[in-house]
Amino acid sequence: MSDDLVFSDEPPALPPTEVAAPWKVLIVDDEPGVHDVTKLVMSDFKMDGRAVQFLDCFSAEEAKELLAQTHDIALILLDVVMETDRAGLELARYIREDLKNHAVRIVLRTGQAGQAPEEQVIRDYDINDYREKTELTRRKLITVFYSGLRSYRDLMLIERARLGLRRSIEAITRVCDSQSLRTFASAVLEQVNFLLNLNGQIGRASCRERV
Repeated sequence: MSDDLVFSDEPPALPPTEVAAPWKVLIVDDEPGVHDVTKLVMSDFKMDGRAVQFLDCFSAEEAKELLAQTHDIALILLDVVMETDRAGLELARYIREDLKNHAVRIVLRTGQAGQAPEEQVIRDYDINDYREKTELTRRKLITVFYSGLRSYRDLMLIERARLGLRRSIEAITRVCDSQSLRTFASAVLEQVNFLLNLNGQIGRASCRERV
């Protein structure tokens, strides 16, 4: 019997698990306590396996600067009364009209409902929900997060599909040599693959919602 010790090869190291990017949620409120409580009660929230990354702004002007530089914020929890009585409303209009950002979901939160009547605000401003701060319990915040993030997710899927179709159409107009044909075929295959994937995701989401 040989004195040499024979060791079996070590199994190859498994690649690190890829962590999905978190959903970015922006809190715009001039009361630090509102930021702290929101983050505390929603710290363990996840959707589609993705956690939440909170961003904080304490005035509408501060939020304008952040939003001009950050284009993947999914949900904004927006106070009405900050540096002015209508700072939140003016910020909502700035987001939609100046930044042309129609994807981010805007939930208006107010502690002074009389200064921003719900019917008027919903009619005149492109927001997605209106809530009084006193009614935002953890359970209702969870509902707000699911509703807002699902809407944002679906809008992003539709946008990806639209961009893929545009790429395919552009490739069709350039089909005049073999290289263009390869580009066209690649674009079509990529789009078919994406649509099949999209179908699966929507199907799984529907099943989860029925459970």
